[in-house]
Amino acid sequence: MTLESKTPVTPTSAPTLLKPEQHHSKAAEHLELAAKAHKEVAKLISANDHTGAHAHVAVAHEHLTHAHTHADAAKKAMPAAK
Repeated sequence: MTLESKTPVTPTSAPTLLKPEQHHSKAAEHLELAAKAHKEVAKLISANDHTGAHAHVAVAHEHLTHAHTHADAAKKAMPAAK
């Protein structure tokens, strides 16, 4: 079983033109994809497919990196609290 992602996981910086809420939505999407990848890792380990599991760990890590990038961008785009 392979994990298909509709979100590219190539390293890119978060676009600065997005609004803070859009960055948070993108971060949430990447976290959901990372969670799916980790669930697949668990299944593959149970099936003794450590090579496949390792590949999915890499996908999960990339999604976590993207989520972190969007969270940082959202923080920078937030207006000052009053």
